[in-house]
Amino acid sequence: MTATLASLMGYFAAGRTARRRARNLRSAARPAPAPRLRLNGLVLLACGVVVLGAVVLAQSARSLSAAAGGAAPEGVAALATLEPLLGGATIRVPQEPGIAIVQHGGAALVVASSMRMDAPLRIDLCSQLPLRIGYPFTEAAAFGASRTVLLAAQGSAMPRIDLRGDARDALRLAWNAGAGRAAWTGDAAGGAVARGARGEGRLGQSGWLVWKEGALRFTRRASAACPGAGELLIQRVGPGAAGTGLVQAFGSGASPAALQLAPGDYLVPATKARALEDALLFERLHQHGLIRLGHGGLVEIAPRDLAAWLAAPADGRAPLPGWDKLQLDAEGRKLLERLYYRADGAFVREQARVFNSERRLLAWRVRPGAERPWQASVGGVPVTQTDGLPVAAMRLFARLPEGWAPWRRVGAWDGGGAARTAALALDAAGPVDLLLAGRVRRVEGATAAMTGACDGRACRDPDAVQRVRLAPLPGARRIVLEVEPLDLAQLAGGADAAYRHLRLDGGALAWHALPAATAPARSALAEVNLADRHGQALWSDGRASAVAQAAGLGPLLGVHREHASSVAGMLARLPGSAHAAQLTLDLHLQAAAQAALDCIGLREGKWDGKTCTGFHAAPARRQAGLVLLDAGNGDVLAAAGAGMGVADPARWPEVRDFDRADPARSPLRLPAFQHDGGAQRAPGSTFKIVTALGAEAAARKDAQLERLLQGLPLADIDAMARDAGYGFRTAAPAYPDAGGARITNFREQQAGIRAVEGRLGLAQAMTHSINTWFAWTAELGDRSLGGRPQGGTPGVMELEPGALDGVRPVAGMARKLGFGAKLRLDGGLLPEDYAWSSWDALQASASRLDPIQTRHEVRQMAIGLRMQATPLQMALVAGAVGQGRIVAPRLLLALDGKGATAQPGPELGVRLDRIRAGMKGVVDSGTAAGAFRGKAFDSLRPGLFGKTGTAPTGDDGLATVWFTGWLEPGSLPGQTRRLAFAAFVSQSSLTGGAHAAPIVAALLRSVQQQSHEKKGE
Repeated sequence: MTATLASLMGYFAAGRTARRRARNLRSAARPAPAPRLRLNGLVLLACGVVVLGAVVLAQSARSLSAAAGGAAPEGVAALATLEPLLGGATIRVPQEPGIAIVQHGGAALVVASSMRMDAPLRIDLCSQLPLRIGYPFTEAAAFGASRTVLLAAQGSAMPRIDLRGDARDALRLAWNAGAGRAAWTGDAAGGAVARGARGEGRLGQSGWLVWKEGALRFTRRASAACPGAGELLIQRVGPGAAGTGLVQAFGSGASPAALQLAPGDYLVPATKARALEDALLFERLHQHGLIRLGHGGLVEIAPRDLAAWLAAPADGRAPLPGWDKLQLDAEGRKLLERLYYRADGAFVREQARVFNSERRLLAWRVRPGAERPWQASVGGVPVTQTDGLPVAAMRLFARLPEGWAPWRRVGAWDGGGAARTAALALDAAGPVDLLLAGRVRRVEGATAAMTGACDGRACRDPDAVQRVRLAPLPGARRIVLEVEPLDLAQLAGGADAAYRHLRLDGGALAWHALPAATAPARSALAEVNLADRHGQALWSDGRASAVAQAAGLGPLLGVHREHASSVAGMLARLPGSAHAAQLTLDLHLQAAAQAALDCIGLREGKWDGKTCTGFHAAPARRQAGLVLLDAGNGDVLAAAGAGMGVADPARWPEVRDFDRADPARSPLRLPAFQHDGGAQRAPGSTFKIVTALGAEAAARKDAQLERLLQGLPLADIDAMARDAGYGFRTAAPAYPDAGGARITNFREQQAGIRAVEGRLGLAQAMTHSINTWFAWTAELGDRSLGGRPQGGTPGVMELEPGALDGVRPVAGMARKLGFGAKLRLDGGLLPEDYAWSSWDALQASASRLDPIQTRHEVRQMAIGLRMQATPLQMALVAGAVGQGRIVAPRLLLALDGKGATAQPGPELGVRLDRIRAGMKGVVDSGTAAGAFRGKAFDSLRPGLFGKTGTAPTGDDGLATVWFTGWLEPGSLPGQTRRLAFAAFVSQSSLTGGAHAAPIVAALLRSVQQQSHEKKGE
């Protein structure tokens, strides 16, 4: 009964919502209210009881009917898309992990539960057919053409698959599952399922191959690189997070998109659902010509008084261009009345207004304090104005503009007829500094100095956004700008289309139903309190504390209550009314790290622990990040970032919209944990730590490589290379020493000059960061190159994680250390079924190696190019060498009284003394020695190990510079843990030793000073 009453209250609430919507949207004049009939309160109460009883009975009957028919689905609107193939069928998504293909009459249904889908591999169908999938390297090496082989791990249960055919048509897929069995279905199978140890199928646009331990999902799509055939996405599916499910149906005709459903039973509607009244009204209006797409690309709606105009004598009515030929029958008149005098008509008109407002964009903003009323008109007709920009328009900017008042824009274009420009007018009271989204065509009453300011991903030319400086002419009383708006057709359809019903399909106007939410929205978020590891408050009452904001923690903890990806926002999404959490951060270390990064990293100043001196303005687009962590248990003690822009809570709507449109460049991103996938995050020579670990792994089975790592006389090294046909010479500044693509040492130094007592090995190459030596040794250890100076199969790709570990030991070691996987920082405290999002603060971006196609790209990988990394990942790499084992990082120390557990990873399992010696040399006499000279570091230096990196990012001489390493326990007063660190700065004209290492030096010196001060107290 309680549930029934709750449901009843829901119906009453829904009724109130519908009535409120009708009242708010209806724009027609209301008739005068009729006299009210006064009734006795007891009479009303009695009537209410009778009505309540009737509704309760009806609701009870409805509940019983639903129970008999199956569990109520969570996404009824989404399930309705399955009706043509599975009408009336019950779909079961089991709780247990697994995936299967189930036959339902003439349809095949793929059902997956608690399975994880890996990132897809992209196959160019113009150049990578025929394709072999699921072969181990021992078999694939014989095929020769490396780009047409996707590897499975040795001993994997994945079937061996051959994909052939004309890419312009359906492809032929054949599999061999060995002792196992597999099943295939797809859109070209007509609802049939092929099963067996061996089999064949046809791949049209999508399909699934499923076996006991997993599956492969195949999806074809258009591609600009291969317009004739497109590209093929292949995703491996394996056991994953609990509580997630996916279903996709195939049958004759179109195949619906895959649906995400939680475990449970779902009843597919037996009949086609009746369309929404708004959609029906739009279709009928469109058919009668009362709503249409005009020549200017805007939606045109028939005038309110069209019926009266058509009924008036021809000689007594004003012209009505565009509508005078329309034939309006009786149904048309009813539709016109409904369009202007009913709630659903008002909703259709509102959707047309939203569509039109986002087809053209004219927006402006001025400096704070200079706000004056601008008048906007189109075709001489004043038009409404509105605040803000459409979400998609945020892509006009590479970063969020700062130092401006809020945006204003033209909110309606349909009142100006066919006018292609708009006029902005302002009283000429003084100079005006304007940021304008649109193109100025004419200026009256002022001189104008204009510069292009469009620098985002959606910009075709810089003048799409203009910085306009206006100076009134003598005697001018008014300034008028004629401005051509931007065509937003190229921008719309992304984030903003999610809330618009009206869209263009193939150039025609169409109404789209919006996807229904699969879970009820929460009316309020939980209250959250955050503290650092010592209990100092960081977040309470919906905002970060002043000291936390001063320490640069705003984007991490939260900028606003609605900042859902922040730590506070993530915890607020948990069930419950309130949550208290303790973070691993040390607020004093965090503040010092942020100050050092801001001063030295961003502005190239000098920081003495309290004051920044000798600094200058940071270059445009420079970013910087720093992480300090406990190498023993993975606790993140400090996570600083700079250069992402100001995330001002007072400008939250604009910050939020920019984040939606371009999340990788948002001021809400965390440089310490996250990256945008671009070249500005290549770790450079700090990655040589990973290369060295890979070489040590390969040397366990290669005596020649072992001798090379230990160190050989220069003549012996040259002889080894010459005898094997490699173009490596210790006296050469580049490798190979012949022509073609080459790896060059920094400042073209010769490898041999860094020999110690005439011998050169891993330790010396690491200390002095010899690029040529690392590039050559990586080749020697890479089995895909066949142990020869030419040939091999360098472009071989792995479909299954680990398939290349034994073939390409550098990539295998990178994967072991965490590359390729997002790093969860919750310490295991969040529920298994937590709904993670892409940019959540407790989930670091995956550091990634770019795909390799050539031998030269193997060499580039060895020196840290063609990849993206985070300071967190590189600190973990350095910490693993110092600790001897891998550790899982964590930022969440305790949640609601429950503490996180340390998660020690496996030992590295390779020899480490040579790498440690090389990293010790970097600090003592190598590429970072300059940052740690002087008596102030005498007590720190013996326990300090490091590696610099300088990754060029273009032809302008700028680079992304790095420093990573660790500090042994006892190097600081009271320090009992091994501290690992990593810092980077992009857009630098210096080196890692000259720019990144000083950041860490200043931080450690500050911590040392604070320790002495506390000791003195």
